[in-house]
Amino acid sequence: MPEHQRLVRALLAATTLLLAACAAPVRDDAPASPAANAPNEMTPPRIEEPRTPRPASAEEPTLATPEPESPGTQASAVVVEPSLWQAIVERHAFVDCDTPSPAVRRWQRIYAQSPKRHAEAMTAAAPWIAYVADELARRNLPSEFVWLPFVESRYQAFRTRGDRPAGAWQIMPATARWRGLRITDDYDGRLDFVAATRAALDLIEHLALTFDRDWSLVTMSYNAGEFRIKGAMDRARKAGKSIQAEHLAVSPITHEHLVKLRALACVAARPDSVELTLPAFDRRDELVPIALPHAMNTAQLAALSGVPVAQWQKWNPAWRHGHVEGGSFILLPEHLAATSAAAIANAAPEPIQRRAREPGNDGTRVHVVRSGESAWQIARHHRVTLAALLVANGLTAKSLLRPGQRLRLP
Repeated sequence: MPEHQRLVRALLAATTLLLAACAAPVRDDAPASPAANAPNEMTPPRIEEPRTPRPASAEEPTLATPEPESPGTQASAVVVEPSLWQAIVERHAFVDCDTPSPAVRRWQRIYAQSPKRHAEAMTAAAPWIAYVADELARRNLPSEFVWLPFVESRYQAFRTRGDRPAGAWQIMPATARWRGLRITDDYDGRLDFVAATRAALDLIEHLALTFDRDWSLVTMSYNAGEFRIKGAMDRARKAGKSIQAEHLAVSPITHEHLVKLRALACVAARPDSVELTLPAFDRRDELVPIALPHAMNTAQLAALSGVPVAQWQKWNPAWRHGHVEGGSFILLPEHLAATSAAAIANAAPEPIQRRAREPGNDGTRVHVVRSGESAWQIARHHRVTLAALLVANGLTAKSLLRPGQRLRLP
């Protein structure tokens, strides 16, 4: 074969191999540059239709996909405010609910015997419980003491006469005077929840200093009195016996008082253990105090608050004769407080409508009506005019007298 033909064939073979190599796919492991993925400026990018998520089947668990964060920002944590009951339980300081005594467990079962009634009682008391819980936290006192008025009265503002306890905190008249609460014909500070709570917590702080912050002894002293507990402790020391609250020789009522408080605290802390469901509570229903700039009628205050007089008096039962003194505090739910306070501040007070006062213990003469007596006979017996007797007691000539009724003598 001539030499030039061999050269031509060799050149053709090399060309064929080179073309084959160019046609073979080449793998490139390097990441594509951003410019390589950029859409052509002349060609609009393809818009995909939003995809409807497929319903999750029972066999396939769904996985939550986190939302992408914006550049330069951090995801903020969602803070969930604890419920009223959780906030109280978190501040329990002296009640042991892990190993409660048999007496505490017995009272837990008693409260659980009627779950509906217990839940209704807690629902009714919740606005006042929330107020006390806030005051305890402000003073750094154990939150178990929110249950003390529940043990005493279920937070009901009981009215009484004579030398008997009254109000939600069940304060005796002598204790009320000692703690600075007024009791007059027009007003009973033991039924003024703001003033009574202040006095009760002042007393608890005093007892805490007296008994070296032994909260069980403080609770028993609130019920039995400071000096009874001191006396029981002195007798126990002399006899070489324990001075722990559970071992003191005091009234069974006082011991049961402490047991009830512990049981209520454990019901709130472990409601599932007694098959109870704690009621929901809207914090906007919590009672808050509002100061009155001047004396006002209760009827006007109720109207400015947008509630019936009976409901207003349920929140504020201390004022007996239709008006509230200036500088006093009234209680209203938080959702009414702001608008009501503004309306009260801007309102012109109506003339005070004073109701007839009940005879009190201020040295005035009092007549107790007996069966068959008339106002005319009583006025003649005490040598006063009938008109003066009627006016002094808010009566008219047609008013009927009841046996046992107390009349103030002019």
